[in-house]
Amino acid sequence: MKRYFPYLRGKQNELMALRELAEEIAESGKVLPIIEPVNRNGTTRISLDRYIEVSMPFLLICNPLCGEFEGNPDALFGGVMAEVSLMEYDNWTPTLCIRRESSAAEISAFQERYQEYEVAVIYNGLPTSPQARALLDDEDIIHHVFIVGRVGADYVNTIPAEKRVLIADRFQRQPRNADYPEQELFTDMNTTTGNPDRLDFGDYSIVGDYFTETGGPAYAVALHHIHFQDDGSGPLDISHYISDSNATTADTPGKIIEAINKLVEALDDVQPNNTEACDEYREMAETETSRGLGYMKRLAIKHHLEVMLNGGIQL
Repeated sequence: MKRYFPYLRGKQNELMALRELAEEIAESGKVLPIIEPVNRNGTTRISLDRYIEVSMPFLLICNPLCGEFEGNPDALFGGVMAEVSLMEYDNWTPTLCIRRESSAAEISAFQERYQEYEVAVIYNGLPTSPQARALLDDEDIIHHVFIVGRVGADYVNTIPAEKRVLIADRFQRQPRNADYPEQELFTDMNTTTGNPDRLDFGDYSIVGDYFTETGGPAYAVALHHIHFQDDGSGPLDISHYISDSNATTADTPGKIIEAINKLVEALDDVQPNNTEACDEYREMAETETSRGLGYMKRLAIKHHLEVMLNGGIQL
């Protein structure tokens, strides 16, 4: 059975989407989240506590490249990780981000700190140092996660297939919310046609490989919804439901309801349409309840995770 590796940066709504499905993820064995912690707030600690409580497996990036811990892995190790007693939990995988400039000393320090664990590495590039590359030939590295396009195939193919994970940004980010098309292909890596080598795979869900601390006011609201291209099987498409009142940035709650109404009207014609997130979309449309842009992102991620937990992986 192949597994899906969602790569989520640890902002509030990403963590809470995982938290709401932590038990299902723990029981399934199909989904193995990659979490890049970006701040030390209460949501991070509470979420990690919940994952530990239900024995949810996950990869945790120990040298984040974004947010509060960028360039300071010791602050993460001595802060959040210590506060949640993560080193006493045995169902997580310490993970190191590798870049072209990664040194042998950096890799060696990571391996020494987590020597009692099986670990993972994420390739944002292949180290230019031969000594650093040599350290990556380690049996304790159980997942070699490749960001597609960052490392040449000659090296990728030296890694045993059972240890390879391919991560690609499948979200085609647009300059403006109003620019999204009605529907487009999201991925076929969940099928044997799109993934003939049957490798573990992942993506950045409906967020994309994009990080910002805060967002600005929106002229248009766009809700992003993952579903099957065909009825209940095959590749995954993404549909975008966009508000109508887009002349100004006023009345974001009203724009959200406009987009929700479009999404709910389309639900009967897309599969699956029976997730917990879909039920909540319907309730919000019926009651004309707007819960904010962050909450809508959480629902979209949650729905995507539910799709992958329940038939989205067809390998």
